[in-house]
Amino acid sequence: DRRPFLLCRSGGPGMSRLGAIPWSGDINTTFETMETQIRTGLNLGLSGIPHWGTDAGGFYCVGPDEGELFVRWLHFSAFSTLFRAHGHVWRRHLPWAYGDRITEICRAIIALRYSLMPLTYTLVWQARETGLPTMRALVLNYPEDPHVWDLGTEYLWGDDLLVAPVTRRGATHWPVYLPLDTWYDYWTGERHVGPCGVTVEAPLERVPLFVRAGAIIPRGDPSAYSAERRTEAIELLVYPHGASSFTLYEDDGLTNAYAAGEHVTTTFTCVVAQDEVAIRIQAPVGTASLLPETRIYALRVRLDRKPAAIWINGSLIPESASDGPGWTYNTDLFAHVQGISGPADVKIKTQR
Repeated sequence: DRRPFLLCRSGGPGMSRLGAIPWSGDINTTFETMETQIRTGLNLGLSGIPHWGTDAGGFYCVGPDEGELFVRWLHFSAFSTLFRAHGHVWRRHLPWAYGDRITEICRAIIALRYSLMPLTYTLVWQARETGLPTMRALVLNYPEDPHVWDLGTEYLWGDDLLVAPVTRRGATHWPVYLPLDTWYDYWTGERHVGPCGVTVEAPLERVPLFVRAGAIIPRGDPSAYSAERRTEAIELLVYPHGASSFTLYEDDGLTNAYAAGEHVTTTFTCVVAQDEVAIRIQAPVGTASLLPETRIYALRVRLDRKPAAIWINGSLIPESASDGPGWTYNTDLFAHVQGISGPADVKIKTQR
């Protein structure tokens, strides 16, 4: 009763329903090859194949032995369905192959990938239900924007994250096109109003990554491997804008029981009023026994100024509480609300 998985060199639309996922084959270890992988993945997603991946770093060693390419490629792979490093000279595809600095950067990339696993797993469920790929060409969401029809160097991860991998050796800054929406730099919090082009700092430690206004991004504690499923604590990264929602999907991660209805969904909503942000964690729907008994939620809400007060289920909660529910507001412009047991209604007073 375990789910099958087939890693395939080729296939066609419908292959994913058989547990078959392609990768791009034995490609070269060059920046030029890496850039073509983005276009290849987007074309596959538009062709009815929702899952895909590459050998991070490339397979055949035709370029210089360098950690920069491996890091940039690993960042790209972190936002692909398949996430693996593999190659003909296997020693060049180990996170610790290029010294301490590269090792630490790779550790952070892996932690980013696994902290976002609640989101990624939900995107895979969306692919099963709708056929939408996890790695989405911008034209899917912005078909009226002529600038994105042939844009093959960046993409959406789901609907709310925009990923623009760096594909040039030695780059310290990177140009990114942002379509019609308000976008926030994931790393710096800087706001940009699209459509526009921006150039952002792109140190080796981070991939250019943007969050769409209105997004609700579920994050968990980074696990050592996917089956570890560290979901006792879920943090919701919220960028309030109008009315928005996100539905988190969960199942046992192993068997075929999900197909018979053994799964659970939890919907989160955010509504912005004139002087209030209302966030709701709804009751889970489905097989609630699949959830940890002691699940606790935290909120990280992007606000331009410190809240006047915050309530959970009608009760005013203290600022800077060390135990139990409480909140803080830091210079990063995020209100951090801790210790929430779902379901719950959170009200944030935004005017002082």
